[in-house]
Amino acid sequence: MRSAISLVVWLTIGGPAWSAEPVAPDDAVVPSVHERLHELEAQVKTLQQTSATANALPPMQCVEGSDCTGCGQADCEHCGRGVCPNCGHAKANCTCVDPWFGSGSPKVRLTGFFQLDAAYYDQDSASSATLGDIADGLSFRRARVAAAGDINEYTSFIVEFDFAQAQARFVDVWMQLKETPLGNMRIGRFRQPFGMNELTSIRELPFLERPLMFAMGPFRQTGVMLFDTAFDDQATWAVSGYRYNSDNFGDVYTDTGGYGLASRVTALLVDGGDNRIVHVGADYSYNDPGNTAIRYASTNEVFVGQSTGGVLPFPASSVPPFVDTGENLLDRTSLFNLEGAASLGQALLQSEVRWNQVQMSDGTWNTFPSAYAHARYMLTGEVIPYNRQGGVFGRVKPRNPVSLRTGGIGAWEVAGRVSHLDLNGAGIAGPGRRLTDYTFGLNWYLNDFTKFQFNYIRAQLDDPTLGDSSTNTLAVRGQLDF
Repeated sequence: MRSAISLVVWLTIGGPAWSAEPVAPDDAVVPSVHERLHELEAQVKTLQQTSATANALPPMQCVEGSDCTGCGQADCEHCGRGVCPNCGHAKANCTCVDPWFGSGSPKVRLTGFFQLDAAYYDQDSASSATLGDIADGLSFRRARVAAAGDINEYTSFIVEFDFAQAQARFVDVWMQLKETPLGNMRIGRFRQPFGMNELTSIRELPFLERPLMFAMGPFRQTGVMLFDTAFDDQATWAVSGYRYNSDNFGDVYTDTGGYGLASRVTALLVDGGDNRIVHVGADYSYNDPGNTAIRYASTNEVFVGQSTGGVLPFPASSVPPFVDTGENLLDRTSLFNLEGAASLGQALLQSEVRWNQVQMSDGTWNTFPSAYAHARYMLTGEVIPYNRQGGVFGRVKPRNPVSLRTGGIGAWEVAGRVSHLDLNGAGIAGPGRRLTDYTFGLNWYLNDFTKFQFNYIRAQLDDPTLGDSSTNTLAVRGQLDF
């Protein structure tokens, strides 16, 4: 740009001297030259300010089908900020839009999945006395449909609903602005940045359900999140502010409190591609509930039955919560979470530890600890990929999808998990209890979008009043997504 400005100055001042006979300067000419120099200096400053602004923001996106009046070129893909790249003229007929908020040309795709579960229970006498008789069940755990897409290069969205429970409910409903000056920004109802297992897609979990600690996380709330990667995708960070606690439609109604914060940072200590990964992470969430009671509860990592609605979707007719604080009025909660994972070839280890410090409305403090560790191994040689943008492990894709023609058998995986949650506390409304689950899993990936999962779960429950009990569960899931 400096060269172009120099050329303009030279043509303006030196051009007449080069193209005409020399003339003696007089008082009328000299002021004119000085005035033109001042005008050119002002133009240079304006151009420099415009260039700095343009470089600080993403280029404006152009609506296709506009012509440049200077050269007649119809291609409007790289119009910059209203300037034709072929001739440099302003595009009088070219409509440029803001990259984040401009309309652009929306692109929408339909996506969804369903999970059909069957579960069979075997209880000892102590389990029946504590939990009652648990009936075997068959039900759709999830049946979701979503519209997702892009408004333009920098603005995306998703609107997702689940139809498997008693009534349709919101899942993810958000818009996202990419590469703002503060990072990527997400607005709406979404999974909060807390916990490695929470941020792993339910479509890609190695077990039917997330571990027991999931009962205490903020999970989906309505708010605003900033997030991004760092150090060439070797680390991730995210921070979110939201209203707490929202209902199944993302809504919160309260005169006092009702706010929360979640944050997460992760790093790769070792990055040898998907074949060799060492991941660490830390999470923190602070929550000041609104004027509704908060309840922490969980089954033995299997959900079969219709939902009663409310804060948490627990089955009404089949599986009761094994551990349960009951509904309690809380002043505030602070959750701390540590993550660790390592993969080597076909093998993967992952673990998290969580503490939930809760101040009850009467001033009493309780701490609810939880933890899990799981191991996975791909029998057919696949490697479980690591998602560097999300800081989680992703989808298994079979090297030889099931095929009667080629003899492909898909991908087979074995997995084991130990999961623990202690909800015993002072002054709580419910029975509390302490639960440890031991799970063995076998997963069969027929292709990239279809899988069957088999889980055997032995649940060891400790009730402060009724003592220890055992429940064995065999559960099967069929899943298809698109």
